[in-house]
Amino acid sequence: MSTMGDLDPLEVLREDLKDDNVEVQLDAIRALPTISLALGPDRTATELFGCLDKYCFPVEVQAAKSPEAYSNTDSLAAKEEVLCEIAQQLSPELIEYCGGSKKASKYMLPLLEKLAMVEETVIRQAAIESLNAVCKKLQIDDVRNVAMGILTRLAEADWFTSRVSASALTPSLYSVLTFEEDRRQILEIHKRLCCDDMPMVKNDAYKNLVSLINNMQSHQLILAYTKPLLENLTSELMENMRQCIVDITLKIAEKIEDEKKQDIVPQFIKAAVDDDSWRVRKHLSEELAKICKFLDNQRVVDEVSPLYIKLLQDSEPQVRKSTILILKDLLSVTNGQSFSKPLIDGPIQSLASDSVAEVREALAEQISYVGQYLDGNIAKEKLLPILKKLASDESPQTRLNLCSKLSNVSSILGIDLFESEILPLLNEVTIDQKWRVRNSIVTNIAEIGIQMGKDKFCKSRLRDILIQSLKDPASTVRETAAQQVNILNNSFGFEWMKKYIFEEMKKIYSQSGNYLHRMVPLKAIQLMAQSTGKNKLTSKMIKTQFEDLLLAALKDSISNVRFTACRVVRTVIIQIKLDSDILSSFKEVLIKMHKSDSDEDVQFFANQALQAIN
Repeated sequence: MSTMGDLDPLEVLREDLKDDNVEVQLDAIRALPTISLALGPDRTATELFGCLDKYCFPVEVQAAKSPEAYSNTDSLAAKEEVLCEIAQQLSPELIEYCGGSKKASKYMLPLLEKLAMVEETVIRQAAIESLNAVCKKLQIDDVRNVAMGILTRLAEADWFTSRVSASALTPSLYSVLTFEEDRRQILEIHKRLCCDDMPMVKNDAYKNLVSLINNMQSHQLILAYTKPLLENLTSELMENMRQCIVDITLKIAEKIEDEKKQDIVPQFIKAAVDDDSWRVRKHLSEELAKICKFLDNQRVVDEVSPLYIKLLQDSEPQVRKSTILILKDLLSVTNGQSFSKPLIDGPIQSLASDSVAEVREALAEQISYVGQYLDGNIAKEKLLPILKKLASDESPQTRLNLCSKLSNVSSILGIDLFESEILPLLNEVTIDQKWRVRNSIVTNIAEIGIQMGKDKFCKSRLRDILIQSLKDPASTVRETAAQQVNILNNSFGFEWMKKYIFEEMKKIYSQSGNYLHRMVPLKAIQLMAQSTGKNKLTSKMIKTQFEDLLLAALKDSISNVRFTACRVVRTVIIQIKLDSDILSSFKEVLIKMHKSDSDEDVQFFANQALQAIN
């Protein structure tokens, strides 16, 4: 009778690979490292890879000795997902298990080469990823002797899938092999693939050119090698292929630091701007700020700025939108003042009236970043009309985006101009049907109020908006308003807040028939109690301003208000050192609630508050 020790791991693998259940086959392949360890280096190298080779490529396929036979998954016995798992498992981990670099290059790499010919993309990609990873761990001599042969065969194969794989192999081999002759050969192979007759091969070759450039060190070599390829790329018919112009240009800008050698970058930015395909232009607009990060500021202002303006005036709305959305990033990597002036003088004026709502929405989100680089007179003359137009835009999202940047707008225009010109426009927005628009205004109230100063804020429309928002139909707006009360208290102090805010909050509790509104002052008290700012609440402040409100809330007719009050009282007790008389008044009410309240939740939270006292 055989025992577990008598079982041959290789035979178990063969049996599992014959199983009709694909999951059994996948589990067997995932156990390859364990099987290799059990077999030992010699059997792993000579038998395991051979077993996998026969499983992946049956005898009749191997007898054909044709790339087409390897590439056609219909002629292969194994399931595609199993082949993909095999390609993934043939990883650098197996180099040690099969006896080192020489054996791995002799036995494992040929199997990966065959898998790299397979027509199914996921299998091919997994094989190439493993090939790249394994080659980085092998000895240079083994890579040179074996992997270079694989690259050459793949690049010269008749079937296009092999040539696609070859283009993905060149960057890693270029980084591993340091001999000039090897590198020259690799570059020549990649250049040939970029000029291939098959569009799919060319497309992948241009995509992989980015990684290849990343591994090149010489600036002269990068320019000499890539410029002719980029010039060829601009005349390609396939638009998705021409999108690679942008990615290659970005990589060149990143690699070449010498300003004099950066002339090539604006040249190909212009090529992308002038491209017939809006997708190419959109892709450029998305990456332009990243490219400009590596360029000299003056070059960006002189050469890139006119091209950026052209993108802002593009006929395709998606291009205009994506071009606007990079304004913040673009201004941060160049001379913002010089770059902003031609924008505000020209295209931005027309974009505020764009026929497409998405474009106006993008402008409302980004316009304040342009304003930061304008002096006061230009902001008043050129920027203010745009802001007024966007503030009254028919699109709720446009109004929302602008309102979310109100604090920026107020700092750009100055408080006086903001109060006289922008605040009146917000009257309609504060009753906007979209709660997100209302919330975006409330979010900025405290910051703008602090800019105004407490003397101006108490007479401002913003104070009225804040009080009104404490009773807003939307809970998020009410909570935001409570947070603004806390921020203002930290800045303006208790005495000012008592006169202009707290009295109004107490009226909301005493006069509102809506229990949801009555809970908002409680939330504000809780936030102020938790605050660690310089104007943190004290026992005296609680006594004079909030004790009556809290006691009334503990006795409220609605259970939700009562248990919310219990939670707030508990926070106050924990965060503030209260006088004994306040604690006694709270304790007396809480004991009654814990014993006799009709709602179990109220009893629970009353008990928690009592524990905080004790």
